[in-house]
Amino acid sequence: MKKVWLIGIITFCLMALEANGQIKWDSSKFMPLSEVKPGMMGEAFTVFSGTTVEKFNFEVVSIEYNFAPQWHVIWVRGSGENYERTGVAGGMSGSPGYINGRLMGALSLGYFNQREYSNIAGFTPIESMIDVTHRGMTPKLSYRGGTLFSFGANRAQQGIDMLPFPTENTANNVELTETSSAFPILAASTARLEVPVAFSAMSHQAMTLLAPILAKYRLHPLQAGGGGSPVKDAPIEPGQIIGTEFARGDFSMFGYGTMTYIENNQVLGFGHSAFGEGNVNLPVSGGYVHFILPSISRSFKVAGPTKPIGTMVQDRQAAIAGTIGSSPSYIPVQANIETTDGRTYPMQFDAMRHQGFSALIAMIGALNLLDSVEMSTGDHTININSVITLKDQPNLDSRKITHENVYSSSSSPGFAMFQVLAPLSNLIGNTYTKVSVEQVELNLKLEDKRKTAVIEAIRINKDRYRPGEVIEVTITLRPYLEAPIIQTGRITIPDDAPEGLTTLLATSATSYESFQRARAPMNYRPMDINQLIAILQRGESNSDLILELFTAERGMTVQGQEFSNLPLSVMSVMSTATQVGEGGNTLGTTLHVANHSTAYVISGSRFVRFTIDYNAP
Repeated sequence: MKKVWLIGIITFCLMALEANGQIKWDSSKFMPLSEVKPGMMGEAFTVFSGTTVEKFNFEVVSIEYNFAPQWHVIWVRGSGENYERTGVAGGMSGSPGYINGRLMGALSLGYFNQREYSNIAGFTPIESMIDVTHRGMTPKLSYRGGTLFSFGANRAQQGIDMLPFPTENTANNVELTETSSAFPILAASTARLEVPVAFSAMSHQAMTLLAPILAKYRLHPLQAGGGGSPVKDAPIEPGQIIGTEFARGDFSMFGYGTMTYIENNQVLGFGHSAFGEGNVNLPVSGGYVHFILPSISRSFKVAGPTKPIGTMVQDRQAAIAGTIGSSPSYIPVQANIETTDGRTYPMQFDAMRHQGFSALIAMIGALNLLDSVEMSTGDHTININSVITLKDQPNLDSRKITHENVYSSSSSPGFAMFQVLAPLSNLIGNTYTKVSVEQVELNLKLEDKRKTAVIEAIRINKDRYRPGEVIEVTITLRPYLEAPIIQTGRITIPDDAPEGLTTLLATSATSYESFQRARAPMNYRPMDINQLIAILQRGESNSDLILELFTAERGMTVQGQEFSNLPLSVMSVMSTATQVGEGGNTLGTTLHVANHSTAYVISGSRFVRFTIDYNAP
């Protein structure tokens, strides 16, 4: 009985706490949509410059019901010197509008290419925005962020992909595939104001890759203002800037709108969603408006962040809602860049924790830093050591995913970042357990020479070998803009190798990875987080020439472990319909692998076939 009574008290307290976490309707402060009529005059407030909230006037033109499902719009015609100069502008989303001293809603829409400087704007009714707080004002601590996009086909069906983002060969032909509905609002509804995302100066390569991704989700990139503001504190009041720093530091991204209403450390803003992800846990910061960039198409506020002020906890169709106070942590990214002139630049930025954006921000940020301190394109070789450190997690065999490799080409050195940091995407987006990244470290050393070579031909001495013999392999390499050279290699046939036709493959790390995925695809489909980390730790050096012996004998991969030379009876049982999903066949069996270092980043592959014969001379 006492236990039931205690549970009742706790439940009551939690309900009371939750009730206090909602903004309550107050008819003396708020005007319901039912009272708004065409012809009414009102005042709206926003920042046109700095942190000074200024007024502009408006007249209600019409009410449009179900502009989108459950979203009604109050259309107004704005006036006033500042407003008539800029018109409705991106970044004004959330600017509060009052009629007879009562808050009736937040500016959230404005069509493109209007005459008379875009005087027509749409407001989201305040009751729809207040309803958002009734969904709960407690941060969702299990929030990871949605998978907003992917490159290419469905990764879940193909297994773990070590290169989910574009490389230098695909960056100019990126095919984006939406994997979830990021916005409940109709995609064709172009009136909804985009969220400006201001950057510190970005390289052309970085912006070219990032802009189309942001555009898909109503995020408008502005190459200015993201680096910060002349002031570090801005008032926390209606009409001021509020937004999220996607990245901060030597690389910065700041997406923003306007605060609509504040009560008891709770804040409403935007008048529309940010990503439309529901109950979230995202950092929010104040901001400073450098200026509004007037445009005949549609103007935009150019703003920078001041400092973190709290947490976004709801991201819904009608508004974002948050709490003033503490903010979620970021992922620190540390890059030490040694440029071709021997100088070392220690660079640092923080990336927002988000399943869809964290890896992309880290990749684009590192690419941009490289482009900034070294070069955007040209012959180069870059040696990279990367360490992704995870916070303590139960059942994890390793807290560090480390890679050391070399890349070389004539395009941007930054494209290597998509390969080096691909494991970050796989870790954050894994479906086995929530992984928290503690930090990312990059040590980069550049040379201003391209050191690449293509495998042109291979040759062996005979066509029959005994088990245990060493095969001498002669490989012809053609370095970039140089005459062909000869590289020799050796690989030993195992003593227990089966007789019969055998293939000797000479290949680069990239080609070897592709071959192994085709030969044994189930080896790249992890069953748990530990197998995922083990796969991410794999990888040959790009400067290695890889020799492999394999036969056509089939084997099996069972729960991440490969078995060769299995009896037909075992393979038959494991291949039945009742066993589908636990394992799969391998298209051939690897006998032995030998790596040989070179002075080049190798590409291409060649193979020859010979016979293993116990009676060979």
